[in-house]
Amino acid sequence: MILGLAFASIVSVSVDRHERRREAQRLEGLLSTIESPARIACYLNDRALAVEIGQGLMRNRAVSGVRITSGSSVLLETGNVNRTHQAGGNTSLLARRIYSPFDDQETVGEVVLAVDYGLIHTDAATDSLAASLAMALQTTLVAAGVAVAVYFFSTRPIRAVSNELHRIRFATGERLIVPASNRFDEIGTLVTDVNTLIATLGDLLTSERDLRISHEVGERRMRLIFEKAESGIFVLDQNGVLESWNPAFVRLLHLAPKQSPHAGVTKLQDLLAPHAERIDELIQSCLNGQARSDDVDLEIAAEAHTGSAWIEIVLKPLGSTTLQGIVNDITERKRCELSAQELATRDPLTGLLNRRGLDLGLAAVYGLRQESPELALLQIDLDYFKEVNDSHGHHGGDAVLRRVAEILRRNARRGDLIARPGGDEFVVVLIGIVDPSKAGEIASAIIHEIKQPIDIGGQWAQVGASIGIAFAAGVSDSPEELLRRADAGMYSAKKAGRGQAQLVQVLPPPPQTSAVA
Repeated sequence: MILGLAFASIVSVSVDRHERRREAQRLEGLLSTIESPARIACYLNDRALAVEIGQGLMRNRAVSGVRITSGSSVLLETGNVNRTHQAGGNTSLLARRIYSPFDDQETVGEVVLAVDYGLIHTDAATDSLAASLAMALQTTLVAAGVAVAVYFFSTRPIRAVSNELHRIRFATGERLIVPASNRFDEIGTLVTDVNTLIATLGDLLTSERDLRISHEVGERRMRLIFEKAESGIFVLDQNGVLESWNPAFVRLLHLAPKQSPHAGVTKLQDLLAPHAERIDELIQSCLNGQARSDDVDLEIAAEAHTGSAWIEIVLKPLGSTTLQGIVNDITERKRCELSAQELATRDPLTGLLNRRGLDLGLAAVYGLRQESPELALLQIDLDYFKEVNDSHGHHGGDAVLRRVAEILRRNARRGDLIARPGGDEFVVVLIGIVDPSKAGEIASAIIHEIKQPIDIGGQWAQVGASIGIAFAAGVSDSPEELLRRADAGMYSAKKAGRGQAQLVQVLPPPPQTSAVA
């Protein structure tokens, strides 16, 4: 019925358009037919001939009015040609210019037809209604025939099979009986397939029961592993809310009893508050990566007597909104890594930063600056150190270097960089100092202490120190330029007599002058 209505609507619109188009072509042909007599009537201003032409045009049902004009005079006007748009827009005008019989370029009059498209639409609707009624009757008869055939040949046999299927108990091994009248048709095939499915389902139920027993045994085994595992195992959602965890998780995070998490409430970010931002990034990275694991190393607070500890958190997505995580204790590995880094950046003799450690420290300080860092760099070179080596050997020289390192530590502040780049050269970076007088005081104290006699196993050695002082200046300044200026100041101090400090000032660029005309 729905399809019949849809097709009837399409046919109605199509018939209406076709009738309008056909009627327009018919009227155009009609105008072409009367064009020759209309030329004569308009040219001669013959009203009688115009009346005959108008009567001929009005015989067409679609024409509701005619007007024939010759120049400015009206030869004929009949019907509602002047009331074209007053009937709801169903009537419109169709005009044809009339040219002279002797000159196709000279206009002598005009024929105007009032076309009643409402009548055309009514005729089209009548034809469409007749077609729709015929289609509806055909659809009704077909539907009734199909319904009767479906009921007797399909619905009733299937209902009988369905009722029998409801009475069957799978555990008893019963099977459906194929109806005799449907033994060789689709219903008979369906009953046979259902019997096969029942047999398969019985086998699956037996297998499922065996698998369930095996699963329960495996689950108990996995639960034992989960509870006794040394690694922390946990599950959380996309927001970081913990859903489950094992005892090792609580132990490795060093959580106090009052910090015990609650399933569905506690967030991992709250348990590791100092690293909440990194954990959020880890969760998002893992969810966006899909099917791959992401990890992060975190330093956390441990018991008071052990200090800090390091853990590794590994996350892997279990779906679009759930993640599984593992926590491992990597404290020993991190301590080994830090020890290796310490050896790579420390001078083994004095324990101060070596050249690499100094470069990394200065790069870090310069990397945090907004404009230029506030710091003073002291380039220290020992005076008469070669004589100590010559007199007391390298053992004595090493003792002097260790003593100088102690003096520098004592005079520097917490957070300052102290380094021995090599030989008898030392560097002190005073961070946060912009006053040259303060840097000069610290340099004077260092010079005063270094020139005191040094005990090297019952013998005494004496050295001095020449110091160059340079301050960081300008956004274009660099650690290399700062070291170069301090080194120049140190050499100036040596040339000036040693045992003193020289400040290297950075002069501002000269002002630019413009020529005056």
